[in-house]
Amino acid sequence: MSSFCQDRDILGIEPVAFLGGGFHSASQFVAGSDGVLSGTTFTSAGCDFTAAGIAAGMVLCTTETISSEGSTWEIVSVDSATTLTVSVLRAGATDPAVAPPAGSGLSFYIRSFAARITKVSSTLAEKLRTLSEVAGMGQADFADSAQLRLTTVYGVLADVFLARADNGRANDANWPKADFYRNEFIHSQNRLRLALDADGDGTAERTRTLGNVILKRV
Repeated sequence: MSSFCQDRDILGIEPVAFLGGGFHSASQFVAGSDGVLSGTTFTSAGCDFTAAGIAAGMVLCTTETISSEGSTWEIVSVDSATTLTVSVLRAGATDPAVAPPAGSGLSFYIRSFAARITKVSSTLAEKLRTLSEVAGMGQADFADSAQLRLTTVYGVLADVFLARADNGRANDANWPKADFYRNEFIHSQNRLRLALDADGDGTAERTRTLGNVILKRV
């Protein structure tokens, strides 16, 4: 199943989700202290990015002293085992890479919320599948869209901040964020539409909203 968003989409809303210790729901793929940034090129002689499964759309975090005050860059491409092309977060995934500030001897790590993204994407895909069957639309491919990506991001962030607040104090700052993103996830789902353009003329003959679909465990 396709994932409906990437780490870079989460980065655009909550860069803090990738920074600091005690992170939840994110997998750390590699870490080191020999990072070099030059233009849009990041290198680490001590890492094997290919073997670690690093991919475009993931997030590179670089730090000098305090990890929670580090910087985050989107990974544009994996060019070799020791070399990445990175960028300041771009408006779109196809825009030219923008060079971060140069640096050497950087501590760094690469984290991804891939597991959470897959979970939320699967939930949304099941709702879309159920909706298409109920509406008599038959098999449908769910096209990528900015709205679908944003809905997925909200679902991931709701999970992330709920995990951070687990067993936390009542005044833990993670609770309001968890609640905010949970509500945004619900509202964003209600705004999603499944459209069927049977004749390919660019006009949908039928549309349905996810707000009408309730999944029940049986």
